Amino acid sequence: MKKTKKRSLPDILTEDEEQVLLATFNLRYLTAARNRLMILLALQSGMRVGDLINLRFEDIERDTGRCHIKEGKGSKDRVIFLRAGTISDLIDLADLFKGHNTGLVFTTLKGERPVQAQYLRRMIAEKAKKAGISKRVHFHLLRHTYLTRLYSETKNIRLVQQIAGHTSIATTQIYTHISGADVREAMLADPAQEKKERTDKKTAAIQRARLTLESLLEADEDDEAKTLEKLQI
Repeated sequence: MKKTKKRSLPDILTEDEEQVLLATFNLRYLTAARNRLMILLALQSGMRVGDLINLRFEDIERDTGRCHIKEGKGSKDRVIFLRAGTISDLIDLADLFKGHNTGLVFTTLKGERPVQAQYLRRMIAEKAKKAGISKRVHFHLLRHTYLTRLYSETKNIRLVQQIAGHTSIATTQIYTHISGADVREAMLADPAQEKKERTDKKTAAIQRARLTLESLLEADEDDEAKTLEKLQI
């Protein structure tokens, strides 16, 4: 009988760890600015290493943010969207690199060659160590972080599958794991407090409805009084 490979829950960065990691870059240096932007883009889009280092400006629609990932893993194309501020930062950075004529978004300092995957992986590990992050930080962890957070916010597994570029939904389901924070919140919740909060919300809604109704009645009464005055005239 064939043994099923056990999937472990993907580790992710906390928001504090993200900020500490991004803060390790000295933006006075072009390579540091480029590297920080690569990490930021991965955290904002869930791109794979290959997607990022092969990204070209012609694949990005600056007005809409639409980004065409060509021949990703499994030679599949997919579409994602980038934030306007991030696109602006990419353009500004490219203008600072010499001889940037390859069309690639991320290149070496002279703009002649793409950034190598090995360099990117090594750089991330070194920066994470400098940031004092104890967990093993690698590029795929940035992808895990984005996709896990996306599912947590949307609860839409098909959406996550499409953005991640997964062929099988089973691959995407690993991001549906329940976080420790969710478990803690559920187990330490005070039922009495939750009931009170629900009651308070219901009471507030009723009060708002009552005030609205009173305003409408007052308006009706005013209209009726004006109508009677006209009839008496």
